[in-house]
Amino acid sequence: MKLRILLLALTTGSLSAMGQQRLELTLDQAISYALEHNAQIQVQSLEKEVAEKVLIQNIALGLPSVNMGGNYTDNIELPAQFFDINQDGVIDKLQFGTRYNSVANLSVNQLVFDGSYIVALLATNVLRDMAEDSHEKTTINVREQVAQAYHLRVILGENAAALQATMNNTASTLKSMQAMQAEGFMAEEDVDQLSIVYHNLEANLANLESQIHIAEQLLKLQCGIAPETALSLTTSLESLLVQAESGQALLGAPFKVEDHIDYRQLSTNRKGQYLNLQNEKMQFLPKLYAGYAYNRQFVSESANVYDPNGTSANNTMFQSWNLSAQIPLFSSGRKIARVQEQHIKLQELDILLANTENALKLQNEQARAEYANALKVYQIQVQNVALAQRVMKNTETKLVEGVASSMEFSQASSQYQQSVAAMLQAANSALNKRVALEKSMGAYNLQTVQ
Repeated sequence: MKLRILLLALTTGSLSAMGQQRLELTLDQAISYALEHNAQIQVQSLEKEVAEKVLIQNIALGLPSVNMGGNYTDNIELPAQFFDINQDGVIDKLQFGTRYNSVANLSVNQLVFDGSYIVALLATNVLRDMAEDSHEKTTINVREQVAQAYHLRVILGENAAALQATMNNTASTLKSMQAMQAEGFMAEEDVDQLSIVYHNLEANLANLESQIHIAEQLLKLQCGIAPETALSLTTSLESLLVQAESGQALLGAPFKVEDHIDYRQLSTNRKGQYLNLQNEKMQFLPKLYAGYAYNRQFVSESANVYDPNGTSANNTMFQSWNLSAQIPLFSSGRKIARVQEQHIKLQELDILLANTENALKLQNEQARAEYANALKVYQIQVQNVALAQRVMKNTETKLVEGVASSMEFSQASSQYQQSVAAMLQAANSALNKRVALEKSMGAYNLQTVQ
């Protein structure tokens, strides 16, 4: 995927005259780009790597550990012992040892048995699954966010194009009416009224252009694209609506709650909680450790304590092995209470799982109903736009012929603009409801269902 995105950027990106990078993206390309560059996705990818490192740490706890150490000592003044050796009442001072000495040691420690370690090994798969689930859920959310931002940008662009076309038509009509006024065939107030209509359209277009800029910046943020990059969206509204209508197959797709990411996340959490319970039970079992130590000591009156020819130089080796055990006997009921606590938490997750199953089923049913309704509303609004456009054109003809007033044309034009806005809003709703239905299915790979 990284290679595909790189090729996409190289083939579609170009430098404008001002040195600005340009990127052309279809909806699918925008989603693919986001799955590589979105900040949330990148963080979750790193979390997966963290889970792998924690896995290695848990495994290493039961493997041998080897330590090596040493020290070098200069006894500037040797310690002394005082005895009356000759029993003559005179205390004699005795000093033992050599001025310089050094000890090197090597130790090996091995866990022989610890029930908690066994549980930790079992928990490694759960930890990996939790990281995978979080990554998948973030992927689903990012895909929804990018699709919605892309839809909004395209819808606003279409709205602006429709408004611009109406402005051009109104400007042409206004020019004709101004010419007729100059010849005395049109009242001044009718021309002024049409001028107001034109200026209102101008203001609406300026507002739309501002909304388009914000929507585009939002899309760049979701995709992980630099704000200064010039972005061109190549999937048309017509293509998006074909996708929205083809999504009706989703209405008949079976819903499996166990495939939903929210249910799987909670199931994974339950597995983790079950292992927490087992870990508390393991605290009643003994822990057994084994170790081995090798030491070598060097002594000398010379500073180079390792020189075998030094004054009073000598060295010796000593080693040992050990076996130790920790056996829990009595903890005043604390361990029993902890086991009971973890068992209660496990029961809580069982309740949440059952409730989540019902909630997800209801959510999916609601998403299906909202998507079906959004398609119907869009089809109705398309018909309304055609009717409103016909009414506006007829009123415009009557206005030029002097049969209709400019106020009637203003109302017809306003009605047409409202119809277009309502149709585009319905289109945006249908597109977003399809994405919401896909999300309610809960698995990222269900996006391919047509």
